Amino acid sequence: MLAFDKDTQKRIFQVASARLRGEKIDEADARIAWVMDLHPEFEPLWPNGELSAFPQEINGQIVNPFVHTVLHTIIDRQILNQDPEFVAETHRRLMSEGLDEHESLHAIISEYADLYFSSVRRGGGQFDSLEYQSRLERISVVDGPQQEREE
Repeated sequence: MLAFDKDTQKRIFQVASARLRGEKIDEADARIAWVMDLHPEFEPLWPNGELSAFPQEINGQIVNPFVHTVLHTIIDRQILNQDPEFVAETHRRLMSEGLDEHESLHAIISEYADLYFSSVRRGGGQFDSLEYQSRLERISVVDGPQQEREE
């Protein structure tokens, strides 16, 4: 699993560089490249190396391309591996409610990131999988963009 560390940063930059040079991407990094394909707005930033690991204003929003790519890849792997299964179930449900694949990923990423950065990164605690599942069960788009479902 990818982490928010220097090794992952180096790997992301290598994949970005290989993509820009039109080189073949190995199977292990194919999903990172796929995530990069979802965000062409990051393309001009990857050649900046470590500077692309800092928050940037992109399309009027502050985004950290490195963190965003890692989060995308983490959730993508959870869905592909169905581990945890509730992530893949939520992804399918959100798409059945009308979100496209990328919007669904972002809805899930938002919940994962909030939990990860509030517990693991800031507090040094454990990631709360039960809370993650509970949050994903509550998000819905039936009544509009990212509405909480009534239980």
